[in-house]
Amino acid sequence: MPVSVQPRALAPAFVGAYALGGVALFLAVVLGVPGVQLVMAPIGFTVVVATTGAVMQLRQVKERRLLIDTSSASLRFRPRASRGAWMVATAASTLAPVTAMIYGLVKGLPGSSSRSIVIGTSVIAVVGLIALARMLWAARFPEGLEMTELGIHGIRGAGEAHLMWDDIADVGVVAAPAAKLSIADVNGSHPVLAAMPYLGADPNDVAVVLRFFRDHPEERWVLTTGGRAALRRVEEALSGTAV
Repeated sequence: MPVSVQPRALAPAFVGAYALGGVALFLAVVLGVPGVQLVMAPIGFTVVVATTGAVMQLRQVKERRLLIDTSSASLRFRPRASRGAWMVATAASTLAPVTAMIYGLVKGLPGSSSRSIVIGTSVIAVVGLIALARMLWAARFPEGLEMTELGIHGIRGAGEAHLMWDDIADVGVVAAPAAKLSIADVNGSHPVLAAMPYLGADPNDVAVVLRFFRDHPEERWVLTTGGRAALRRVEEALSGTAV
């Protein structure tokens, strides 16, 4: 049975996040302490950027579109380019508050040396730097999940899936709490778990395609003819069954 996710339940959190960002921007306008005003503006901006990026990803989950790289000679599921851009923008924006705080200290603006301002902006900056470091580390893996005649390769941000077809022991979909593609190898390693934003496709659909080519070696040649042809072949072979 396909595993689904209920994205609507997360909507109130986004509304609350936007409200928080709005409060920070409002305080940046009405407060009479220059140093605090200078910091609250970028904090509000960071919250708005981060929330907008999350909303964009939620929209993709709700649309459940099947995104593939049509320029690839193989079948490659690939997330939207906007996802990576928003992640980088969010992480980079976390450095703005601490930059504003340092500027305020240099200029001697009242409120810049406040303990809460210094600690708060520093924590936000540390979180952003950790996020950027994780992105750089994850960049060593290909983005999305590629299926070739020899095996599979991916998946950036979710784990390493560099396996020959005979090394794939199990393919499934789990909920944790959103639907995630699960790929286990014959060595018994911890399964690679990839949610829709990392795949650019519904994990249930990717699982069907992955199982098909794992179980039908004679069909893998079609993976050299491009993603669209490969998907058409799977649909033809499984016509009349639940996909």
